Amino acid sequence: MKDNKLKDKFKEIKKSNSDKSLDEVLYMVYDEVKDDYNKPFDVLRNMILDANGINELDYYTKDVNKDLKKYIEKNIFPEYSKNDGGHNLAHILEVIRRCFALNDTYKLGLDHNMIYAIASCHDWGKYVDHETHNLIAAKNFFNDKGMKKFFNVDERKIIKEAIEDHRSSKEDEPRSIYGKLISSADRNTRIEIVFIRSFFVAHERMPEEVIEDYLDYTIKRLSKRYSEENPENMFFEDETYRVFLEDMRSLLKQEDEFKNRYCEVNRIKSRQNKVKDEPGNVEYLKV
Repeated sequence: MKDNKLKDKFKEIKKSNSDKSLDEVLYMVYDEVKDDYNKPFDVLRNMILDANGINELDYYTKDVNKDLKKYIEKNIFPEYSKNDGGHNLAHILEVIRRCFALNDTYKLGLDHNMIYAIASCHDWGKYVDHETHNLIAAKNFFNDKGMKKFFNVDERKIIKEAIEDHRSSKEDEPRSIYGKLISSADRNTRIEIVFIRSFFVAHERMPEEVIEDYLDYTIKRLSKRYSEENPENMFFEDETYRVFLEDMRSLLKQEDEFKNRYCEVNRIKSRQNKVKDEPGNVEYLKV
């Protein structure tokens, strides 16, 4: 059942902040009602969207060429079933959403068809080789005959380079703003998704590890990744990312809470089992 309070508050704030992006409006609504609902932002933002009948992916991609969307959905999206669970179609759809949200929030004014193609193709063929998957994906896009119907030579070059650059480090900045956008959008912004994706990757790389030992390893790995001394290469750091980073850093300092939440999210029955013996949160695999 729709929450009329959230519906009315969203419309009120959106009307008086017409220059703000959907993400920015959602945060403004959250700030005003959070004390009444006592729910984390991820949960409440979905409640706000539901109350207003908004599907984010449809909202952001409404101006994308419909034939391009159909082509990608038919010919490229099925390829993601070959990747590990951390880089499946659910991940791709989230990156698409984030690309458009950042483009909207930062008023970048980038081409919607190019954004959609870059985000849709950025992990295409990752199952072939993890270390060079950005180059594999870029090559797959550039050699795809169907894509040539939608983009000219210059556009295809920018898209190819952006896909190549989405794994950029601090030493090698992306060559274009499109590369910076996909690199930023590819960062995790939800703790639950970090947990789910990491566990599916563990199935591929650490299947024999005992869960308890794997949890210790994961805390150390994520503490290093998200430490204040080792910030990610985030070119467009919005409120969504900043809140996620604060929450993740706080949780990493609470070892017991971290482990309990990780196991809860991934529906792990016993920490004495091996990684391969626990299926993980398979709902994430269903799109």
